Amino acid sequence: MVLNMKNTSYIFLFIAMLSFSCAQKKDVSNGYIPLEISIGLQKTMCYGSCPSFNFSVLNNGQATLTVGRFAEDMFGRHLEEGKYIGTIALNDIAQISSFAEKTGYLLLNDRYDNHMIMDIPAAISTINGKTVFNRYEGPDLKDLYTRIENLIRTVEWVAKPDIEK
Repeated sequence: MVLNMKNTSYIFLFIAMLSFSCAQKKDVSNGYIPLEISIGLQKTMCYGSCPSFNFSVLNNGQATLTVGRFAEDMFGRHLEEGKYIGTIALNDIAQISSFAEKTGYLLLNDRYDNHMIMDIPAAISTINGKTVFNRYEGPDLKDLYTRIENLIRTVEWVAKPDIEK
């Protein structure tokens, strides 16, 4: 797996932000609920043709999808490489969160990896603040990944202009 320093930095920053945000107490007494990632799934590249993408949905239903290499036709229609936004029903988010919790997701280790093995893509999933980096000898989370990928297929994705140029 080849990751440039920029991608690696983003991954570590993302994980650090999730860890920090989950440790904080939130005051919701005034009715305000802070936005947080409810569900996320990122699949990283490998030396071959492994599809790469990054998906996340906030607890208000706002979803983002970044389609990377070899993932253009992965979600039931053709999506060019790039960034997309969409909306997901809160009930759909709750169903996946409930499934993950019932299957013991929240009890998993945070990282399953071996830095000596290079050409294996990682699946980085997040459910309600719990992130699992699953690259080598980790748990079988295919059912969870399939449910998330099926959810991605149901969204009406709208291309988001790239303003980071």
